[in-house]
Amino acid sequence: MALPTIDDDSLAASLFEVFRCRGYEGTSISLLSEVTGLKKSSLYHRFPAGKDDMAKAVVLYVSSQLHTYIIGPLLNDKQVPEQRFNTMLTTINSFYHEGKKNCLLNVLSLGEKKKEISELLNKDYSDWLDALIKLAKDAGLSKKEAKIRSEHFLIAIQGALVIQRLINNSQTFQNAMEYEEKLFFK
Repeated sequence: MALPTIDDDSLAASLFEVFRCRGYEGTSISLLSEVTGLKKSSLYHRFPAGKDDMAKAVVLYVSSQLHTYIIGPLLNDKQVPEQRFNTMLTTINSFYHEGKKNCLLNVLSLGEKKKEISELLNKDYSDWLDALIKLAKDAGLSKKEAKIRSEHFLIAIQGALVIQRLINNSQTFQNAMEYEEKLFFK
């Protein structure tokens, strides 16, 4: 009988969904084994430091997705700023499943913080913020206003995700994104 195998990207995507739903503290090796179809020993073979290595792999996977599908397009000078912003909103809406899925930044910042993971998450946040600031400056906003609106936008995303979960209103995230779309360049 052949042992189950899974490629690195598929494995990271599976691990991501578990960490995204359960957070670091709420994720067990047993659950990760069940979701990935790999035995615990296979998981430890691929991730010798256990859950810490798995969480790091998830953060690196999400970072790659963030840079490819959000930050890269935001920096694409071949499109007008409004078009780049709208592309980002579409991607965000899909990534968060219209606000029904948690943000990894949110769930991995709860409980005991792992220094290396926190540093990776901070870098991704800074990279996204910098890309938004550049976008806003490309649209003609001053450096100060670009920074304020970019920070506000990222806070609005996180806040909308949390509030939507709290009040169980499936429109909260969408309403927030529509509002941000109107506000960002004005």
